[in-house]
Amino acid sequence: MSPTILVIDDEAVVRLMLQRLLKAEHLNVIVAADGREGFDLFRTCAPDLVITDILMPGQEGIETIRRMRHERPDAKIIAMSGGGRIKAQDLLLIAQRMGADGALAKPFGREELLAAIRSVLAVSNDDAPPAYDEGIAC
Repeated sequence: MSPTILVIDDEAVVRLMLQRLLKAEHLNVIVAADGREGFDLFRTCAPDLVITDILMPGQEGIETIRRMRHERPDAKIIAMSGGGRIKAQDLLLIAQRMGADGALAKPFGREELLAAIRSVLAVSNDDAPPAYDEGIAC
């Protein structure tokens, strides 16, 4: 079965773009609009990988990563950020110190995203995932 990726971002356009891109790569995708919703899906669906934004209203990405690490220390997590009052690179460094396995500064390209996913999941280009399963329950 294809890996399941949970995308957490408060911007609907980012969620949709990542969902379409990942589905085109034959990956199962579930999405959440904030850290609380993302953490609930993390607990319910046990995704193979989480890609989470850092700056979000409510529960931010750093807290979400911390809670996920506490719940499941072996979880695979990529943090992403476009920055804000704090530079994106500084936020991503903090996220990695809190337990993120990878980091992407927004905006990032398709190849950069896929390389980060392959690196974190240890999937090589030769290991093409099976077809996307439209019937994923989560």
